Amino acid sequence: MKSLRKTFGQRVKVLRQLRNLTQEGLAERTGLSYKFIGEIERGTGNPTIETVEKISQALEVPMARLFANASEEEESFYLLSREELRILKKALEILEKVIGG
Repeated sequence: MKSLRKTFGQRVKVLRQLRNLTQEGLAERTGLSYKFIGEIERGTGNPTIETVEKISQALEVPMARLFANASEEEESFYLLSREELRILKKALEILEKVIGG
């Protein structure tokens, strides 16, 4: 069971860092303490399923992705959040107007 907590914690940390969030920032989004986020990332915390759900929502990823292997994360390194996708689409619209106009 410990390796599952460790894998989960590593995934949370990687996904949090990919979103430029601190432990405090993730804690704020989830309503959890930053100390508990740290425990989870180190694999010493034992989150409930409700906590896993809060973290997945805060990181904008499916719950299953929090248990993926590191190699799977490398494949999806460039996944965008909804907000990043919105900004990118807007930038493309502007670029099309400049190039097309």
